[in-house]
Amino acid sequence: MPVLPLLAIALLAAQAPATPAAAPPPALMTAMEACLPDELVLRGDNIINVWVNGERLRLEVSAEAFGPPKINPEVAARLMLVETSGRGWRFGPVVVSGSATTTTADFGAGAAPLTVSWSDRPASVKADGVIGVHHLPYKRVTFALRARQADETVQSFPLKRTGGDRNTRLGTEVTVGKKRLMMIFVPERPENLITAPTANFIATHQEGGFAPGTDGIAAMDFGVERPTRMMRIAVPIELGSLAVTRFAVRIEDYGEPSRVGEIAEDDPRFDPNHILVSRRKGRGKPDLLTRIGSDQIAHCSSITYDFAESAIRLSCGAAPE
Repeated sequence: MPVLPLLAIALLAAQAPATPAAAPPPALMTAMEACLPDELVLRGDNIINVWVNGERLRLEVSAEAFGPPKINPEVAARLMLVETSGRGWRFGPVVVSGSATTTTADFGAGAAPLTVSWSDRPASVKADGVIGVHHLPYKRVTFALRARQADETVQSFPLKRTGGDRNTRLGTEVTVGKKRLMMIFVPERPENLITAPTANFIATHQEGGFAPGTDGIAAMDFGVERPTRMMRIAVPIELGSLAVTRFAVRIEDYGEPSRVGEIAEDDPRFDPNHILVSRRKGRGKPDLLTRIGSDQIAHCSSITYDFAESAIRLSCGAAPE
């Protein structure tokens, strides 16, 4: 086999997070571009190597990440990045201020412009930063979550983009009431997560209430923590074969979850033999965003983002009873 293809294959193998590699010589970029695979399969910590401003960085790929990649402050200092615009992130009353600039990034197919952002807080505790799936130059990106089961079937959902160029998010949509709810698969967090206005909206359409004794904490970007309570709904939201019935609600971020109410002991709404007729009005001004966590898809072995087909595919076994 000629020498250049062998070197190109070796460079692609260096994308594995356990194998550090130096930046590729510019003379090999043409060969690398010809060998860039159609699919990236992510396992474990989901860390890839990306050459940013000529330096190799280890970036954590997140299905939840939106907008530009976020790098740690010491990395921005080491790369001598100069702010060209401000950037901010709001988590209810907590505001994280930061910076952004456009630099060059190379995933293995040649350098191209890429906007990156940073703050004075670490974006990742296990890598140099965090990057969203929407930035990756592959036709397909697969998160391999666990071993495949023999009886698995594949469900396909339309891939939707929201947020424009500045705050791009990837997910799929499901109808609740007269609105479309954006659902983002987030295997990095256990619980399904929503804000208080979205909880009000879902509760009034699907008969929801807070379960007693379910106070919790949701870990957000930059190490921000926000209080939550667990809401159950009597009428599941169906996404393919997934029956979504539980949500951790961020109760102190954007308004009050005043229309959720409490689940009483022996609440008839949650009796499977009870015929439910809702008398509540479908109110609420939600952000229409739901994060679907790993507990909901614990029976699924992989999530694939197929950009060529504009689809998100879940490979799942039988749902638990």
